[in-house]
Amino acid sequence: MTEQFSQPGNYIEPLQAPYWFFEAKLNYLLTEVMEELGIDNENDIATSLSRALRACDTLQLPISRNFRKVFRSEGHQMKSDWEISPVACYLLVINCNPTYESVAKAQLYFALNRVAHG
Repeated sequence: MTEQFSQPGNYIEPLQAPYWFFEAKLNYLLTEVMEELGIDNENDIATSLSRALRACDTLQLPISRNFRKVFRSEGHQMKSDWEISPVACYLLVINCNPTYESVAKAQLYFALNRVAHG
């Protein structure tokens, strides 16, 4: 193993400045993504979010640039939500429960798109 890859996280160092996922815009809402996927089970949403956050942390991607907890008014109630980046959205979808047909289709789309453009 080369020195560059021998320490966890070293492989990201040369990539930090020029790559778009370090300066991502938080232009999606978690609730909207989950609604699009037809997921309304709070446990499935929490599990997917937790896994996506863990993946972001493991990859040493800045969590604050990919996830931001926000609060919004819904009727007379204050609801928590998350603004997420495109990378966070991808991590969220690939960590969703594939027993939802829409999730399985999205995961396949991402896999085939990656293979085609790999």
